[in-house]
This record gives sequence, structure tokens and C-alpha cells, in this order.
Amino acid sequence: MLGDDTTPEPSFFARWFGFAGWRAMSVKARIFTQIIYRIFFLLGLAVIIIAYGMITDSDPGGLPLIGMIVGWFFIFQAMINFIFVEGSR
Repeated sequence: MLGDDTTPEPSFFARWFGFAGWRAMSVKARIFTQIIYRIFFLLGLAVIIIAYGMITDSDPGGLPLIGMIVGWFFIFQAMINFIFVEGSR
């Protein structure tokens, strides 16, 4: 049937931190949008690293740096999904 959607509802983690936001973008806008969002990802990560350095007055070591990258990645993925998946409903 044309209107029959039998795909299961994604889990909470997959819904908010998965890649559904990237799949929801149109093909034409996807390339430009990915470039823009990768730039914003790196800018946000730079702000987090600079803020860490200003607060602690030292450069982040290995474990704090990995924690910042992973944490910012999840926050960023959630923002992408808010904009492209939940924002379009």
C-alpha cells in the first residue's frame, strides 16, 4: 500500500541523538547544509575548548578533551534532530 508505513518508531536515544536529521534533509540542500553544520560544529567545539581553558587556566588533557568532543557531538546531533526532524512536524 502506498500510505502504509511499517517502520518501527525509533528509540529515545536514536530519535534525539541519531542521524535522522541528516536523512530528513533534501539531497540538494544536504551538501551545503552539511558543510555549514560541520563549520558550526567545529566553531562550537572551539568555544568549548577555549571556555575550558579560561575557566581552569590550563589546556584540556586527553580525557577532558575526549569528553568535550563526545558531549558536544551529542548536543549537536540533538540540535540537528530538533531542527530537521521535530521542527518539520
